[in-house]
Amino acid sequence: MNDERFENEPRVVVLGGTGFVGEAFAKCWNISAVRPSRYLVHRSRPKWLDSSDVERNDVNLGDPAQMLSVLRGQDVLINLLRPDGSGWYSGAMESLKSIFRESGIRRCIHASSIDVYAGVKDHLVDEDTRPRPLSPYETEHIAVEAVMRDSFPETIVLRLGAVFGPGGRNLVSLAEEISRAPQWKIVLRRSLYGARRMHLVSVETVARALVQLSLERKRLGPQVVLVTDDHDPNNNFAFVQDRLAVAFRRNVPKVGPTAPRSLLRLLLRARGLPDRNIDRRFSHRKASELGLPSEAFVDRLEEYAQHLADDIGRYDE
Repeated sequence: MNDERFENEPRVVVLGGTGFVGEAFAKCWNISAVRPSRYLVHRSRPKWLDSSDVERNDVNLGDPAQMLSVLRGQDVLINLLRPDGSGWYSGAMESLKSIFRESGIRRCIHASSIDVYAGVKDHLVDEDTRPRPLSPYETEHIAVEAVMRDSFPETIVLRLGAVFGPGGRNLVSLAEEISRAPQWKIVLRRSLYGARRMHLVSVETVARALVQLSLERKRLGPQVVLVTDDHDPNNNFAFVQDRLAVAFRRNVPKVGPTAPRSLLRLLLRARGLPDRNIDRRFSHRKASELGLPSEAFVDRLEEYAQHLADDIGRYDE
């Protein structure tokens, strides 16, 4: 059996992708590939998309004929659409299943989330761990994963960690707190929540993984891959807060050890937040075996912290 999925550089179409992950992918793609990528825009079109070197099509997801027309002739679909828990997303993808099958696209790279493991009690989660969604948002992720697997010969589901980078929302609230909160509050937060794992992943790591999997010509087969920076021991609340404090020029003393995990669990439950993932880690084994790129977590975190400080304003400015 021929191990090659594509003889030439694959033609890639992106569904969604108008947010910061799609922007990072476009930049990375333009560096790595010869053929331009094509973006299918079904809602608003951001300014960066008009100024980037990509093909663009405004589409109506409810128009089967139009969707089939723009998908035909492509080799790889990258799906960056996200659910909101209302059910629209799973309904839209289900209605497009026959179009996906008829399009001739042979590989789908589908962006999902590690949030689907919300109810899992395991300390180490890998690709063989069975998801246990708790919220409508998490359940919708699982539903769409199933639709995409049933729509293409080769579907690669990327369950992404908490993606951070310019244009995203992860870490913004924490940065805003660092920029203006009194010192005692920052110290208290570090003491109470310092040990909590953050499960962050840089947008650069995600973008490079998407590009590499898109350009891979050999058959990869249907599979799930976890994409996080959880293998870095610094991916915890205390370290992230410390890096933000440096960027915002906050002189925050690191007083004493962090709170016992039993207390942290109690505090999280009191705030209505899940307490199962304090020590949870997500495996990096399969991503490593596939040779997926992994940006230096600390370097990317420090760069983003400086970006946030420039954007929000430092404490002494």
